[in-house]
Amino acid sequence: MSRFNVPTPTRGPGPSRTPTDVRYTPGGGLANFLGLFSIGLGLAEVCAPKAMMRLTGVRSPALLQVFGLREIISGIGILSCARPAGPMWSRVAGDAMDLAALAGALNEADGEQRERTLASMAAVAGVTALDVASAMQLSAAAALEG
Repeated sequence: MSRFNVPTPTRGPGPSRTPTDVRYTPGGGLANFLGLFSIGLGLAEVCAPKAMMRLTGVRSPALLQVFGLREIISGIGILSCARPAGPMWSRVAGDAMDLAALAGALNEADGEQRERTLASMAAVAGVTALDVASAMQLSAAAALEG
């Protein structure tokens, strides 16, 4: 304060470290949505692998169930972390595995099954773009906070 009771200018507050501020991190809302989506998809893959086989073209129910467990674990990790950049990057890695499995299924598919597999690949590619965007935003926010 100066001698006239006028506050002296400061550089402003630094980054807040209060727990409530993490709700407003860029990518945080998207990450929460993707965490819930991951759990839902994982439950479908674990509980109804044959239906998911018909839908996606992946011909291994055991593989779908393993992928489902991975999805559930990723979703729980995303929803349980204040800064879920790491679990979001695990979703990106999982998307790469999903696309590889779908590419293998595409090689074996024909007719209508081929169309379903291509549609599944397009859907996974779209979700991958969201996963990457959220992971990048969360990583940048974490880097700014140090």
